[in-house]
Amino acid sequence: MDDARRRAPRGFTLLESLIVVAVAAVLIGAAATDFSRTLSERALAVQASQFMAALRFARSEAMKRGQSVVVCASDPAAPGRRCQPKGRADWRAGWIVFSDPAGDERPETARLLRVQQPFARTGGIEGTRSAIAFTAAGFSVDAASHFKFQAPGDSRPGGTKPLLVCVSKQGRPRLASGVACE
Repeated sequence: MDDARRRAPRGFTLLESLIVVAVAAVLIGAAATDFSRTLSERALAVQASQFMAALRFARSEAMKRGQSVVVCASDPAAPGRRCQPKGRADWRAGWIVFSDPAGDERPETARLLRVQQPFARTGGIEGTRSAIAFTAAGFSVDAASHFKFQAPGDSRPGGTKPLLVCVSKQGRPRLASGVACE
């Protein structure tokens, strides 16, 4: 019987097990929040990058073809491939890149060059314009404009910061680090 008393008990008590589970839950919860924010930031960066690639493509095609090329926000309410009406600038439904020799900004009568489908994870893509046209010289007809990419439902402090794509009068897109194009 002396040997049985001297041996230390094996295993963990219920209290010790609960403490370990609680600490693990807190650590996993903190990691999940950071991971979710990282995914959101990455999705925004990819979306802004794809938009800038479309603008660069349109500009280079305008110079290559020697005619106007337009990038416009798709109109999800209209049948077929149509641009949003002037005054609306919601780019969440995707965009259309097309050559526009007539200058009427109507993709249904022009040669389509690229079509971007709507993004699955976006809180919005707001632009100052619903279309941006590039001349044969590569200049932006629509003067300087900008487009703000936001994460879905992330307006709380410390959330994912929106990204801003700025297009200069010369037609060059760039990513802005602030909240305004300067």
